[in-house]
Amino acid sequence: MKRPVSPLLIGRTSEMSVLTEAFDDATGGRQRTILISAEGGGGKTRLIREASERFRDRALILAGWCIEQGEPGLPYAPFVSIVRQVVRERGLANTVALVGREGARELARLLPELGPASSEGDPGMARSRLFEAVRTLLEALAVEATVVVALEDLHWADRGTRDLLVYLARNLHHARLLLLASYRAEAVGEGHALRAGLAELTRIEGVTALVLPRLSNSEVALQLEAMLGHEPAPDVVTAVYARGGGVPLFTEAMLAPDGSVRTRLPGSLRDLLLSTANELPERCREVLRAMAVGGFRVGHRLLAAVAGGKGLETALRAAV
Repeated sequence: MKRPVSPLLIGRTSEMSVLTEAFDDATGGRQRTILISAEGGGGKTRLIREASERFRDRALILAGWCIEQGEPGLPYAPFVSIVRQVVRERGLANTVALVGREGARELARLLPELGPASSEGDPGMARSRLFEAVRTLLEALAVEATVVVALEDLHWADRGTRDLLVYLARNLHHARLLLLASYRAEAVGEGHALRAGLAELTRIEGVTALVLPRLSNSEVALQLEAMLGHEPAPDVVTAVYARGGGVPLFTEAMLAPDGSVRTRLPGSLRDLLLSTANELPERCREVLRAMAVGGFRVGHRLLAAVAGGKGLETALRAAV
């Protein structure tokens, strides 16, 4: 059976207010950028989807996703999707008219349907021309209506995508444009390529960082009620909150269709939870396995007795 999903967005009232205020600013001609971060399953995509639906009758919604393909990622993946969407909705001729023939030649590097691509020449100049063509496209669209551009999963973005986002945030101050960019917080650790870009973005006027917290116990109860269509049993709320910690995806995954608590996690959720741990050294994974059996808190002496003291400090530092 298909697992229940909440039809309502729970516990994001203040965050939605931030997005609504930013949209109003953009509609008034002041470009805004919102950086949305949360842990995996924290509700970034759901928040962006809900906001996009609220704005849809007053704006053009464009969306693109970064793709996990190692480093570097697929070049400009979210902007390829965005240009493709514009061409699909406006047609080739109208898209070319928005950016001009030369601009279309630059955008053809992202979408070959636009015709022969511009010759590369100097790589730096070629990149600058592409950035300018994307800026021109969004600026032209924003003349007609407020434009909302959603870029998801920036933690997988290639350098070109990261740099283009910074370029747009810096160079479209008076356009009716709202940029929404999401990333998985735990994926952007020390030394991650995105960290420098985020630091630069947050220094730009009109950029706001929005961190999505976990849901509270009472909010989890509301999410379960929306999923079930009736008030959940108190012991179900307690069990789901204790195991899922208020992460919306975990709450949905741990509720069985009959309203009981699942005893086994779905494979997709297990993969998400273990994806980071599986990249750690073997000794570190041994220690984590021992800690998992111990529960939420494990004393250092007990852990050393069970997992062995050799290399324990190094393994714990890697885990942290």
